[in-house]
Amino acid sequence: MQRRDFFRNLSAGGAAFAAANFASAQSWKGDSQQSYVKIEDGHTGPWPHWPFEEIRIPYRERFGKIKWPNGGPLCVYTYVTTEWGGHATLADSKAKFKRDLRTESEQGQYEMNVGIWRAVRLLDKFGLKVSIFAHAGMIEPFPDLFRELHSKGHEIIARPFTGEPTTRLTPAEERAEIQRCTALIEKVTGKRPVGFDNPGGVLTDETPHILADEGYTWMGGLKGDDLPYGIKTRSGKNLVVVGSRHTTSNDNAIFEGRGLRGPTAAFEYMKDIFDAYYRLGMEEYPTAFNYGIHPHNGLIPERTSYQERFLDYMLRYKDVWFARCVDVADYWTKNYMKA
Repeated sequence: MQRRDFFRNLSAGGAAFAAANFASAQSWKGDSQQSYVKIEDGHTGPWPHWPFEEIRIPYRERFGKIKWPNGGPLCVYTYVTTEWGGHATLADSKAKFKRDLRTESEQGQYEMNVGIWRAVRLLDKFGLKVSIFAHAGMIEPFPDLFRELHSKGHEIIARPFTGEPTTRLTPAEERAEIQRCTALIEKVTGKRPVGFDNPGGVLTDETPHILADEGYTWMGGLKGDDLPYGIKTRSGKNLVVVGSRHTTSNDNAIFEGRGLRGPTAAFEYMKDIFDAYYRLGMEEYPTAFNYGIHPHNGLIPERTSYQERFLDYMLRYKDVWFARCVDVADYWTKNYMKA
């Protein structure tokens, strides 16, 4: 076959494939404005075959409409993890003992015995209230830590016990897991959690409905916007998505994903990201920026100075609203969930 014939055939095949997919995509039926669609299989949403009906503010309506409580251009919500991701496994297929104790101690043990306490000191120093993304399995062996975090005004949110997302469970098992996490947090802190985030931000079609049934008001995970938005659940109780759109803006991404080593390089990288969101908040409409701290990674001694420098830089902006995820969810519910 001649080279030009090969690419001609390839192009024709691609066109046929695209046409078939276009026909399939047109199988949903929408209103005359195509602002809301109803899927033939019963799912609803503004995106073909999307499983949730959403409450969003269209982009062009946001200018002049979106306002944060202090009237500023940017909301920053920070989270700190308390994770122990189960038992790490050695990559060596010939090893007789499979558990990777070195990795487990480097990550989970360091985070829970040293890193998180360094985070407590850091947050106290700057007077910053944050959301604590807690694997529920860590609450039982460290109850004093979580009671102290709660007493200082930090939000304790629910995550599954083992650090494994609920996507591996049946709907009944997922509901039981969420109930188990809820009960433990309430037992230790005296307050039921209202925020939930699966490790990795993944979720099932049932997750929002279960959360709403169990009294939750917000969840993380979805990345379909750089502002919060709502999800309508079957029960009529709506949830706010306070998503982590900014996957580059946490210390895991900086030091592992980007390979940055020193605190100066990390600071300059994060400063550029923060400045970009602040500028967009001034030029477009007030927006939101999410920053994550993983104590086993971002609060080892040589990186602590970076965290201090970056938090100090952000907090110098007096027109930025620094909030916990629950604060963002509550504000959004009261002001922007009527659409």
